[in-house]
Amino acid sequence: MLVIIVGYVVATLFTAFCLWAAMKITKVEGNFPQILVIALVSCLALFLLPGFGRLVAILVMGFLIWRWIGADLWPDTVLMVIVARLVSMLALIALHCISTSL
Repeated sequence: MLVIIVGYVVATLFTAFCLWAAMKITKVEGNFPQILVIALVSCLALFLLPGFGRLVAILVMGFLIWRWIGADLWPDTVLMVIVARLVSMLALIALHCISTSL
């Protein structure tokens, strides 16, 4: 049980970092507490729905960015979700490269 909780916290913080980076790259106005809550809810969908949870998490993330931050649906919300996913992929690749070189 502790492993699941730690995994959820790590995934939430990682997602919040990626969303913050995407917000800065796409120049969407928002603050970190909003981003953290969006990451909490989207990671909850990811952890509670095995299989298609990733798709639901992305849709929930986009909906919350659109409604709560007040970003335009296109291009702000869509680009922020895409950039956040790209940042997360690049960060995971970098972490993998670092871990294999040790």
